[in-house]
Amino acid sequence: MNQEDKKAYQKGIHTHCKITRTRLEGTQIDLTDFIFQPGGNVYVFSYEKAGTIKHTFVDAGDAIYRNQILNLFTENHIDPTHIERIFITHRHRDHCGLADLLAEKSGATIMAHSAFRDFVEGRLPKHERWWLSGFDPTVFQKYDIQYVEHNHQDGFTNIGGTDFPRLGEPIEIGAQGRLELLGCPDSRVKHSPDQMIILYSPSKQLEPEKNKDDPIRPTNDIIFAGDLWLMQGPIFDTPFFQRLPRVIRFRRMQIRGWLTGSKIPRLNVREQDVEAKEALKYGFHLIRVKPGHGEEFLGARIIPLSLLADQDLLEHLGYSIHADQVLLANDEMIPKIEALREEAYSHFIDELTVWKDWGYTPDEISDLLIRIFHEQKGGKGSVKRDRMQRKVRLYETLLRFKKDHAVPEELRQMADILTKSHLSVPPSGN
Repeated sequence: MNQEDKKAYQKGIHTHCKITRTRLEGTQIDLTDFIFQPGGNVYVFSYEKAGTIKHTFVDAGDAIYRNQILNLFTENHIDPTHIERIFITHRHRDHCGLADLLAEKSGATIMAHSAFRDFVEGRLPKHERWWLSGFDPTVFQKYDIQYVEHNHQDGFTNIGGTDFPRLGEPIEIGAQGRLELLGCPDSRVKHSPDQMIILYSPSKQLEPEKNKDDPIRPTNDIIFAGDLWLMQGPIFDTPFFQRLPRVIRFRRMQIRGWLTGSKIPRLNVREQDVEAKEALKYGFHLIRVKPGHGEEFLGARIIPLSLLADQDLLEHLGYSIHADQVLLANDEMIPKIEALREEAYSHFIDELTVWKDWGYTPDEISDLLIRIFHEQKGGKGSVKRDRMQRKVRLYETLLRFKKDHAVPEELRQMADILTKSHLSVPPSGN
């Protein structure tokens, strides 16, 4: 896969944006990632249509870049006047804040979940208004907006045992690409009521529905997950000096709420959209994830199935996410933990067998495992600790794997090379 990686550290917007342009496998479609820090990411499909290069956007970026964004796109071979459509994953201003500017420049259709309508018409609870910081969503009423919604005849796409409602028919991108729009299952606590997930594939069937006879590999598919599936969050992985204005604004909102008697709901991302998040993590053998914040990472069910951090063990044993990990030191826990780890090892073998059946060579499997290993990073506190432990579990699993004569020789050799040359973990092991 060819990539043109542009890192510009100049004055203005370039200091906040990493740009990567990729030709999507088996197509004539380019995908450009604009990874903003701070702000939500913008993804742009570029393809030929009737002799002209057209563009489809996934998210529109943060309003803070309004005076600079058009030049940034033009510098990167994206003509803002040739945008066909703009998908909005959800209604937070760091994801949709420039949609009006792009629609005005191009005449593009803004496509959003039907629950986005309340945002556009100004029907917002007070605490959401406070987060807008002067941004007025009613400006979108001037432009062409298509609200997509679930009709029962559209059916569902099952991911990880959970039904995600299909929002209309799939949309063709260029001559080879296909996008499927999915809503988010109901949840007691939501990040946003209008979340939309977008699945891309050059195939007619999207993983996890495709079969092993399909020549399109799972790593050719992409999920645009908005803020549902992140490795790096928009707040806690941002340098303190960058997030300080947001912290100050939140404290002001809290004080204003206390004075007016309007309580601000406390943000706990671990409680938001739990069913959907779990389904995405378990639902794909392999898939490229384009998150709303942070860089692309590889989604693989081998991570939650086989690389069990101590917190994962506690949750499997029925404890809450707040349980103290010292519980794992109890003698009565030892056989239960061993049983979980044996099950995790069995899943590891099963998943690598699936990858091999898909046609991935030992060298390619090795590259995938190296990528998973190095992507277990970021976060703060318990999240950072859990990811470090998952790296350790992968290393330990490969040490066992290379000695297991029930495993094909070529995969044992792969594990031997990985543990000797490519992967390393702190000697503490935890």
